[in-house]
Amino acid sequence: MKEALSASDKRDLLQSALGEAYPYDRIAYPHSPTPWIRDVFDDSVVYDLGGSLFQVSYTMTDESKVELDTDTKKVFAKTSYEAIESLREKYAGLIQEVGERGVQSDEIRGTSETCTTLLDADKPTETETVRAHEAVAEAMAWVKAQEATKTEDGVVYPAAAFAYTPDLDKPSGWKLRLWEDLEKKVTKKQLGAAAAAFSPGGFRGNRVQLPSTEVAGAKAKIRAAYRRLGVATDDIPKSVMEVEMRERLSESFTIAIEEVTEEGIADGILPIRIIVPGFNSSKNRHYSEAAVADAGRIFEGSKMYADHQTEAEEEAMPERSIKNWVATLKETKVSESGNAIGVAHIHAGWFQEMVSNLYKAGNLGQLGTSINCLGKGSKQTIDGTDTISVEGLERGNFGSVDFVTEAGAGGQAGLRESAHDSFLDVELVDLATLREARPDLVKTIETEATQQVRQEVKEAMDATKELEDVKSELVERTTERDALQIKLDEGEKAKEKAEAQTAIKDAVDKSDLPEAAKTRVIKQFEDETTADGVKEAIKDQADYIAELNDAGKVKNLGKPPGADGEEAGKAAYKEALRRQHPEWDDARLDKAVAGR
Repeated sequence: MKEALSASDKRDLLQSALGEAYPYDRIAYPHSPTPWIRDVFDDSVVYDLGGSLFQVSYTMTDESKVELDTDTKKVFAKTSYEAIESLREKYAGLIQEVGERGVQSDEIRGTSETCTTLLDADKPTETETVRAHEAVAEAMAWVKAQEATKTEDGVVYPAAAFAYTPDLDKPSGWKLRLWEDLEKKVTKKQLGAAAAAFSPGGFRGNRVQLPSTEVAGAKAKIRAAYRRLGVATDDIPKSVMEVEMRERLSESFTIAIEEVTEEGIADGILPIRIIVPGFNSSKNRHYSEAAVADAGRIFEGSKMYADHQTEAEEEAMPERSIKNWVATLKETKVSESGNAIGVAHIHAGWFQEMVSNLYKAGNLGQLGTSINCLGKGSKQTIDGTDTISVEGLERGNFGSVDFVTEAGAGGQAGLRESAHDSFLDVELVDLATLREARPDLVKTIETEATQQVRQEVKEAMDATKELEDVKSELVERTTERDALQIKLDEGEKAKEKAEAQTAIKDAVDKSDLPEAAKTRVIKQFEDETTADGVKEAIKDQADYIAELNDAGKVKNLGKPPGADGEEAGKAAYKEALRRQHPEWDDARLDKAVAGR
């Protein structure tokens, strides 16, 4: 982790940069021949030069190199005073941010000591106060740039270690740790603790509190972590086995008679209860306070129909019929008793007349309301009863609160269930069931999947074409490179040969050989690219000539010169070369003899 540049170091770097920009000049600036810094800001610096003040912008690279702007402005100083309490507030903010993020460094500790000393001083100087403000500002900027962490049980964990991280900059809100420690990271043991926090009894008696809209996401992360460890679905704790329900719920409620008045009905006003916390009448569902709170929020402005749709009606007309729309639900909220309530504003005259007649006959209790929405929950055991714990509600595209009369088992006054109740567990549902229950959803999924495949195919084809283009360009560039390399190599060889031939000619010209011998040596080396061996060849020619001269003398009236004499001379020359160059083979010796 790179430490932030201290205020003092930053000032020194700026002073050095100004010194380079304005060298010492006693003639131009007799009163102040070199610039000195007056004030340093985040992106500019004020300096005194020749008794005048100037301001120039600057930037600082990652290598702590200062680059001054070319636009310099002359400025005038204006004195202002910043209360020491301002420093106290900024320092407190820094300490809070450090605590929130769980970060620390030597610079932070140094800034803390400086501020503490200054705040405790009786008469802090202006310079000390200004520098302290600068140090706090720099430290705050550094802290905010660091990745936040949270300390639990003395160990510092990153955001990735938690299932719930609503704000990555505020670790205090992170919950449900998934890592057992920094080395083991995610373990089944730690996941069990996180899952237990969602159970009715909580983990060690503490049940995690999350916004209803965030519960599903947190549970999904825990389930995914279990699966990455190879845990089978059946072995994942039920407390985090999130399910989605599409219900004609059909959780029906009787109208609270004491809240209804004849005058209100005459005006089309009918108070209703939407849902209450706890078990429904059959105890196959248990509604949490979060689910009730959702009901008090999501149904505001919902249309109210006479009866839920049958499955056939929903398939034929999922948007509902206007003929059955009898009221609009308004003023939804959670009452002091904890129930989700609202007011039905009836506009259908026939339904208003029916409600009035039921009220006058004392039969209004036979009329109930029933919600139709999506619920999110899990299979749990509450108070010894196996049930579905509904943790939240979503209105969906079909959400409504309808008037019903047909109740299911246990249809007593108060909370009761309507006869129709469909429940889809997305963890277990197969395609056939989903297609039958939600053909619209299946069609949407198929359409999106098709579009996704088409897009992926197009991207793959585009990538393939780009790759072929790159390959073609690479072949072309490689061919050009090879051609240039050949030309370069040929040029180098020609240069080497020219230099070698010059050296060979110079060596031969300086020798005492006859012209015919010089010609033979130059011919012998006409294809060589180096002058290696030319001195030896010159010496061989000289030796050969000397032997011929000696051989031409008449001795003991020997055999006159002729063809045999020439062959003998060549043989003698070859033997002379062999003695001087024992490493040469016969082919090279013959070549040297032939080129003499």
